[in-house]
Amino acid sequence: MDTDNNAKGNKKIKIMNPWITVPDETKRRAYIETAERIGLSAFAAEKDWWVVQTLSVVFGIDVSAHLVFKGGTSLSKGWKIIDRFSEDVDLALDRAFLGFDGELSKNERGKLRKETGLYVDNVFYPELIDEFASKGYDNVRLELVKEKQSDLDRKISIYYPNVIDAPGYLQPAVQIEISCRSLREPFSMRSIRSHLDEVFPDAGFIQPPAIIPTVNPERTFLEKIFLLHEEFHRPAEKRRVNRLSRHLYDVVKLSKTSFAEKALADRALYETIVYHRYHFTRVGEVNYNLHQPQTINPIPPVELMEAWKADYNGMIEQMIYEENPPAFGEIISDLEELTKKINSLEWRFDLEFPQPK
Repeated sequence: MDTDNNAKGNKKIKIMNPWITVPDETKRRAYIETAERIGLSAFAAEKDWWVVQTLSVVFGIDVSAHLVFKGGTSLSKGWKIIDRFSEDVDLALDRAFLGFDGELSKNERGKLRKETGLYVDNVFYPELIDEFASKGYDNVRLELVKEKQSDLDRKISIYYPNVIDAPGYLQPAVQIEISCRSLREPFSMRSIRSHLDEVFPDAGFIQPPAIIPTVNPERTFLEKIFLLHEEFHRPAEKRRVNRLSRHLYDVVKLSKTSFAEKALADRALYETIVYHRYHFTRVGEVNYNLHQPQTINPIPPVELMEAWKADYNGMIEQMIYEENPPAFGEIISDLEELTKKINSLEWRFDLEFPQPK
């Protein structure tokens, strides 16, 4: 741990993770065997181990009672729904913890984002450094990602000592992103283990699973549908492609689970998420009245289809370890069927939003 990153105050007694003391060559062989059994790269197997250690460390600090684990990594590690390697740890911080409860005005939402930034910079980040040190991770370097705008979600990069060489598209780092603008409910406590621990369950270096509060898949399913819809309803010059096709894959995988049925039957959850997105993460040019089930559309427009196909094919090569991942055409076909299903729902939410300017 770099001395510049050392947290101030009393230090915790070190509780060494036994894997740290394993010789590098042994680690290397173990990651390679793990990768061969799971069907991903050895570097990804190593990074997966560090993702789980990062979760264990984060949920060992005091604020963890007010955090939940969300996003794509939660689907793979917490729920085993997707076979997609995810390198980030997305966290939602309960805004009530910072004194912002109930309905918030536009001005209060701005204050919330700034207060969250100050909290992460001055409290969470130093505590995280101290917690990594207490676990014996002396060669880990933490870096607070500097943003030009003070009200953006905070990101922390955790650079770890890799024993597997990094390919060009991945770095030996785990990134934490903390949002105060996300919902916390619904969530469940989930047992999370690394692929290494799953492949070698009887080895002496195995760690007990981390028990982490994790967002329920029915919420993630709806959020990803809305994210895609919003992306495709931006003005043409503002639509993005790079690294976003993962959401198509995630939505299709989720659509084949009981969580999708649960989500589409839960009008209150649907409405809560739409309301929350409008007030906390609104895309300015998007008409949120079109989030009604009858008009929602998460399918890439024709003019973007080839670009999204190229992005998807790149993601398959780099991040999917499913034995027979669906081709892009299958993804689109499944999305079309899902969209028809959602559009045919008979209920409508009662919300009304101003027309975008």
